[in-house]
Amino acid sequence: MTASNKIDEVVDKLEDVVEGKLEDPAASGDPVMNAGLGALQAVMSGKNPVWAALKGAWSGASTKTKVIVVLCLVLILLLAPVVLVVLLLGLLVAAIAAAIRSATR
Repeated sequence: MTASNKIDEVVDKLEDVVEGKLEDPAASGDPVMNAGLGALQAVMSGKNPVWAALKGAWSGASTKTKVIVVLCLVLILLLAPVVLVVLLLGLLVAAIAAAIRSATR
């Protein structure tokens, strides 16, 4: 499904909400629909729509998706120090190599 098709679907659902055809749109459990509704409500109340959209998408996500996202975040937090150490060691080696090259010329 393309992004434009998904946007059209969300717009159609929002139009149904406005017209009163759909009583409880958040009950559908669709993360995209919940994100759109959260952002729309935040804009109308003068709050940050990005944060509201993230909360809406999170509330509509399945348990499996939530577990995968949390595990990825934990993995990133655990591996970030390793990446930083490797980056610093690479910079140290590059600095030593540059110092040796300039000293031998």
